[in-house]
Amino acid sequence: MKKPDGVLKPIEFVYFDLGNVLASFDVERACQNVAQRWNVDPAIVRQTLWASGAQDRFEHGHVDDEAFAAIAREGLGLGLELAPTKELLDLLSDMFEPVAEMEKLVDDVRHSGTKLGILSNTCAAHWRWILECDYPSLRGPFHQVVLSYELGVMKPNLAIYQAAEESAAVEPDAILFLDDRADNVAAALSCGWQACLFTDAKSARELLRYRGVLE
Repeated sequence: MKKPDGVLKPIEFVYFDLGNVLASFDVERACQNVAQRWNVDPAIVRQTLWASGAQDRFEHGHVDDEAFAAIAREGLGLGLELAPTKELLDLLSDMFEPVAEMEKLVDDVRHSGTKLGILSNTCAAHWRWILECDYPSLRGPFHQVVLSYELGVMKPNLAIYQAAEESAAVEPDAILFLDDRADNVAAALSCGWQACLFTDAKSARELLRYRGVLE
């Protein structure tokens, strides 16, 4: 992370995590959406999709939309005609809210001339939903968007950081990464990146000022 003389290298690329950084999310809300629509137990929705590991496979890109929806229907006892794939996935994806305070911060980084990107564990349905919602902080442009379902690997696996580093096309210690999970931050640090645990937009702005990205 540091040059031999102990001085931090100037930041040339900033990667933001998506969930709970640019957009908050609530899994219970997704479960309730499905429970209310088809009169099923929300606990069974969570068990069928999250506790079973199905959501993890979706975010790894190991199953596509149709396969994931089929897993949901089978676990919830629903038929295809009653629970079409798009409606089902939309209700499961309707659990995000933009982090409003991040809108200006992302724009300020963009206008600073520093390259920026998104590095996130997510699935195709969630990413599509977020783009359709047109959250201001996600309108871009971003120099790179690195998503787990497209690469078949998730943070904190080092392979996704290596792919993101290649996409950024800068030295590892010139990358700053903000993520809300300590294990993901630790993995970035082990790759030689500069990285910090995200708590809120105010603290993130202070960090970016300290690191010379923002004035």
